[in-house]
Amino acid sequence: MDIPEIQQFLAQHELDGWLMADFHGRNEIAMKMLKLKGIITRRSFYYIPALGTPVALVHNIEKDKFENVPGEFITYSSYAVLEDKLSRLLSDSRKVAMEYSARGRLPYIGLVDAGTVEFIRGLGVDVVSSADLVAYFQARLSAEQVARHRQAAANAMSIKDKVFAFVADRLKKDKTITEYDICRFILRKFDELNMETHDSPICGVDANAGNPHYEPTAERSATVRKGQLLLVDLWGKMKHPDGVFADITWMAYTGRKNEIPDKYRTLFDTVMRARDAAVTFLEENAGKGPVYGCDVDDVCRKVIAEAGYGENFTHRTGHSITSAAHGTGPNIDNLETEDKRQLQSGHLFSIEPGIYLPDCGFRSEINVLFGSDGCEITTLPLQTEIIALF
Repeated sequence: MDIPEIQQFLAQHELDGWLMADFHGRNEIAMKMLKLKGIITRRSFYYIPALGTPVALVHNIEKDKFENVPGEFITYSSYAVLEDKLSRLLSDSRKVAMEYSARGRLPYIGLVDAGTVEFIRGLGVDVVSSADLVAYFQARLSAEQVARHRQAAANAMSIKDKVFAFVADRLKKDKTITEYDICRFILRKFDELNMETHDSPICGVDANAGNPHYEPTAERSATVRKGQLLLVDLWGKMKHPDGVFADITWMAYTGRKNEIPDKYRTLFDTVMRARDAAVTFLEENAGKGPVYGCDVDDVCRKVIAEAGYGENFTHRTGHSITSAAHGTGPNIDNLETEDKRQLQSGHLFSIEPGIYLPDCGFRSEINVLFGSDGCEITTLPLQTEIIALF
């Protein structure tokens, strides 16, 4: 954590400080920024002023947890003392950033309870969102992290090819294979390549592909047969403390190319055009002025809406990617949330438009690394048609 750089950012944005408030480790942003570990169950505050020395206000029984945090620390035991010392700490401040989101528009950032925000405002301090601070200091990737993402991306693309070959082989030999079998195959490949993930990959055929977060299990999993639409979504990272996820979705058909229904071709073409429109917008605007996640979402969504499937694109266009599959940086979203955070050099995110119908679903997911003078698709090659497995 670079305190001078944070203070420079605060001064440039006319903020008196950044106040990280936590209880029971619920503020994941603060926990990660301060590199806190172990049992932390009491309220804590860490204040970085635009000028001066940072101060941690922590409970007496947990002060050892903060011994490596930069700056000074003061302690409390009772809530009365806590409120008094917090009031004194902020006595010269008029505007501070916290993990707060106006109207709940960015719940990824809104991690501080309403009562705490009310108390700070009751001191005569204006509370604004720390969203841009978090995006700048927690979600931009270092050169080393980019390298680890590239390795994960290459592995993910390789695993995707192995998945389709595995499915084709089983079907050609008339051997039973389920969606759940495919997910387990992916997890084995992750392990072989020294990768890790959270949750299970997504694999769905026909109507199950129309459920964006479908999760096959050993108890509930469709058998994959010839002549079906197949969606595979996998995400993983290298087993390293600073590993960064890669996250891709590809579509296949368990039959010959000439057997793919025209309906499928048309729907997937719409998804690809939406994906490519988002990338073109990024390429044309990077380095020429602020680019916001919500604007990229609008561009992508417009293509699907104009094709008549706007109501069938039921999720955001993309999400931030860091050491977490869903990171704390700007999302490509103006549907579920209003993400007006500016994309900055070093931000990594997915572009994954989809169309979901009762009998089928389509999605194409790529990863994009944003730079100061351009952007890069890190999960090449792009899928340009539904893959025929026979």
